[in-house]
Amino acid sequence: MSENKFLEFLEVLGEIVQKTYFRLNPLNPTNNEDNYQELLRENLNLRLGLRVDSEISYQKGCLNILGDNILLKNRTERLDLVIRGLDCIMEIKCVDKLELVHENQLLSYLNNLDYKYGILINFGKSKSMRRCVGHCKVYERYGNIIKKDKYEEDYKVWKYKLLQEIYTEDYNELLGGSLLI
Repeated sequence: MSENKFLEFLEVLGEIVQKTYFRLNPLNPTNNEDNYQELLRENLNLRLGLRVDSEISYQKGCLNILGDNILLKNRTERLDLVIRGLDCIMEIKCVDKLELVHENQLLSYLNNLDYKYGILINFGKSKSMRRCVGHCKVYERYGNIIKKDKYEEDYKVWKYKLLQEIYTEDYNELLGGSLLI
């Protein structure tokens, strides 16, 4: 996968996210992550011809005290969308606003799996419906660091940088808000 191909993808990501968000009408209270995920997957495929897999499950594992990988019984994690051709995973949210816990979820996936890029997308679902804005954060995983604890145990973690942050237009400002005439 070339760096240029991912940069080309980033150039149109905002447009695709906004069209996905607006086509489902953020004022509809029945829309959820699954709805946005399916439409986004379809839109990425139509616009860019990319193969986008959804709901990819993997067995959660960790290292025991000897450093051997063990799989945790009945513990799987699920990736919302995977674009293998871009070395990228996407985590979809439909919440009032992105929180640190959402970023940590995505970065944990990147830390444990072999993907270079992670994209966190919130198809904003405001309870007040005053502001309907989608928000997207694009991260790149790069060099890792190793830290030692007081017992001389090494812990490896990746470093991440925020490549881009994208906001859609406000649905209410653009289209007049309420469905009532």
